[in-house]
Amino acid sequence: MPFSQATIQSVAPPRIRGSQVYLSWTSSSPSGTSFQVYVNQGLAWAGRRLSCWIPIPSGPVRIDIGAVAAGEEGLSFASSLPAAPGRRARLTWQSGSYKGADLAGFQIYGSDAPGGPVDTSKVLADITAYPAGIATDGFGVGGFGSGGFGQAAGSYTWTSDALAAGTWTFVVAPYDSAGNVGVSTATTVTIAAPPRAPAATPGTTSRLQYTLEGYGQTGFGSGSFGLPAATLQWNPSPP
Repeated sequence: MPFSQATIQSVAPPRIRGSQVYLSWTSSSPSGTSFQVYVNQGLAWAGRRLSCWIPIPSGPVRIDIGAVAAGEEGLSFASSLPAAPGRRARLTWQSGSYKGADLAGFQIYGSDAPGGPVDTSKVLADITAYPAGIATDGFGVGGFGSGGFGQAAGSYTWTSDALAAGTWTFVVAPYDSAGNVGVSTATTVTIAAPPRAPAATPGTTSRLQYTLEGYGQTGFGSGSFGLPAATLQWNPSPP
């Protein structure tokens, strides 16, 4: 059978020890079922246990846990996994010498937070129009007619850093060799990625703190049957 998450009932919060993270889960599959764990759509572990240790991944992480048929533990089903929510904005545009023979490059600007205005005081990227002086447009190069009647255009792309969920606005501003800025183009990108885990307490790896009320008191405390009541605290998720 292919990779299936239908029998995964719950996944416990990950536990960190040193440079590794401990994952555990429950499943309605019968004893002896084979499982796989994917980290950012790459096969990271396979076995018949309901838990595993894996190296701590860097950056935003997506983990998929599911069951596979016996003998398929070493097969990668990464191509069949649902696409991971994108955290990065990818801009594509066309331009070329039809905008001006002295086109030099493009500057990218963006908002500082989802839904915010574009900050034109901070350049996110500066993209050279013709790296090494090699033209990427002209007759027989680029998309014929894309740049205007009888003219061709070159294609450009830029990918942002990881972003928080929300709608972000970006501006692409062309400029010439003298630094003059041409007509800018604005676009919006919606990031639908889930929030990150709460930030760790500075100087520790702990993401959760607690205090006990009624601890050490005689008779009935704040909690049920004389037990102390726990108050949980955690930091906001990083952007």
